[in-house]
Amino acid sequence: MTGTPLRVAFAGLAHSHPYSDAANVRALGAEVVGVHDADAGAAEEFALRFGGAAVASLDLLTALRPDLVIATPRPHDVRGFLHLLGSGDAPVFVNKVIAPTGARLAEIDRVLTASSAPVGTSSVLRFAPALVALAGQIGGEDVLALRVHAQHDNAAFQLPDRAWQDDPRRGGGTAVTVGVHAWEMVDVLLPGAALVSGSGWTRTRPGSTSASEDAAGIEGLLRVPGAEREVPVQVLVTGTPGADAYGAEVVTAAGIRSVSLDVDGDQDAVGDQGEGPNETLGFRDLIHALLDAAQRGATVAPWGESRVVVANTIRAAEIARSDA
Repeated sequence: MTGTPLRVAFAGLAHSHPYSDAANVRALGAEVVGVHDADAGAAEEFALRFGGAAVASLDLLTALRPDLVIATPRPHDVRGFLHLLGSGDAPVFVNKVIAPTGARLAEIDRVLTASSAPVGTSSVLRFAPALVALAGQIGGEDVLALRVHAQHDNAAFQLPDRAWQDDPRRGGGTAVTVGVHAWEMVDVLLPGAALVSGSGWTRTRPGSTSASEDAAGIEGLLRVPGAEREVPVQVLVTGTPGADAYGAEVVTAAGIRSVSLDVDGDQDAVGDQGEGPNETLGFRDLIHALLDAAQRGATVAPWGESRVVVANTIRAAEIARSDA
């Protein structure tokens, strides 16, 4: 980046991603100008660590006139956040999960219809270098089938201050909170593909304290824009103990290609800098893309394109849970 540093504000500190995001914002030459969270103490600590002002409201945050807002609200706060942030001038990017249920998705649609600011959302995996490279390799090929797996230990979702993530109604549960990564990978490989039908299942391991599920799976059909026929897809979502692991296997008319995004340790517990999740899972590349877009007054993964991922994630969870 050259010239005056871009000014980035953070709205909400619901989980760990803003901390990695803020470290990458600074590493890439931009400036953290402010942060707001309902937990004033957490906002103060964030400001001391990354710079900027801890402010008491979203109105005061927008008054700082940031060039970009990175929002990480709890799902029940998303509508209010977008109502206020979407009426400003700065592009807004919402870290997952933006909507855990179909009813919440309908609320987001209504709010964003009246939004004047560009709003985007995605899983960080959209920017994972190896996944992006695989998408480039299969571009233009006839995809016959697709299989993806997203694994993220759900133990952190059961901690007292994050239990909302484990609740299917409040945060989405494992099938949504981890599942969004799987459906983001699907969209990177088959842009715009919509889940039109399927069957599925869920499982909870003996002794688990999860309020949702430890594993969920679905076999379905994807309607891909411009394709002559629907593409079969298998999606496995797991929240079992162990390291993060994300992978995809694509069967094309030219052969089988695959990608594996394995990370040692929990992505929510690693440091802000260096290799691991920061590079492998796309945390650094996400912020690079956001800053580039913000210079044009735009965002990455705009709602008109990213909505299909949210809808697929919710629909897949509904199918798996109803079949179970």
